[in-house]
Amino acid sequence: MNRDRATARNAMLLAASVMVWCGGASATPSCQGTYAATSLQPLPGRVVVDLDIRDRSPRNLTLAERFLGGVRGAGVAVGRDANVLLHVSTSRLGETSSGVTRGAERTYSELGGLAGGGMRPELPPMPATGTRASRPAPPAQPLLVLRMDATVGAETRSAWIASVQCRMTGSDEGDVAQELGRVIGGALGKRVERQAF
Repeated sequence: MNRDRATARNAMLLAASVMVWCGGASATPSCQGTYAATSLQPLPGRVVVDLDIRDRSPRNLTLAERFLGGVRGAGVAVGRDANVLLHVSTSRLGETSSGVTRGAERTYSELGGLAGGGMRPELPPMPATGTRASRPAPPAQPLLVLRMDATVGAETRSAWIASVQCRMTGSDEGDVAQELGRVIGGALGKRVERQAF
């Protein structure tokens, strides 16, 4: 009886250790893809990172904090006394809104279509019946494309660049930002051939 109890306790401790090591029971990736990076010149010996934030809206400031939290989680110091500044540009491809597929390019309905109404001519849908009927494919998850570069001190020349492409698998933007911060923090200053995460 005591032996069964000890075995059960050890199994519980092992399961708890695995959960803590993996970051919790819900440590599923929120974005899966690839990244690559290259160093153009060496970064300082002791790196302290900050993020160049152009749009200081509350949403972007929150996402920036989550991103920097991921960088910090990768073992890189972050803060206001930064000697390395990260510049990030993002695009979302294949995002759907109201069933309409869009790319990264923004569409302006008032600039297109037929004069006087903004309507576009299109053929009526063909009915699908019998064995040829099929269900519409579920919409693909948006592809998130990031380009990052790091500058040292007051320099404007990039010392390090990286690109990330990933399919969003989660719906929480904060989780995506934090995960991407961990990826970038782990690669900062290094040369990385295309690698999956």
